[in-house]
Amino acid sequence: MGKKEYYIYVRGKAVPVSEEVYKTYWKIAEHEKYLQRKDWKYNVISFSALDYDGHFVDNIIDERIDLEKIVEVKMQIEELNKALNQLTKEERELMEAIFYREESLRSIGKKEKVSYQTIGKRRDKILEKLRKILEDKI
Repeated sequence: MGKKEYYIYVRGKAVPVSEEVYKTYWKIAEHEKYLQRKDWKYNVISFSALDYDGHFVDNIIDERIDLEKIVEVKMQIEELNKALNQLTKEERELMEAIFYREESLRSIGKKEKVSYQTIGKRRDKILEKLRKILEDKI
């Protein structure tokens, strides 16, 4: 049995290559396919694809972006920040520990020498206070 011959196609023509070149070529080709599948999965668009007609800036506008929704969410965040500023220092610190630092009720309870149920009740009371503040704004 003779030595296996390896070919890659360049402009439609089979070009004989060494086994090392053949394997390297297909490794690169498979990696490019993998990256392309990943781009499709996450809706990634290459910059070169956006400049297909020489109007790069016009082509990057994403029609799926809902500017009204972005503005609405930004306004809600501002209202929430205003509401948080109306809490006492202790209430704010508890909300920061739970929601920003993601501390557990149990660990907060240990620090304050109270049960996690007590911390849970405080959290619920503060959330209800925030809900009422925000409702009054609407």
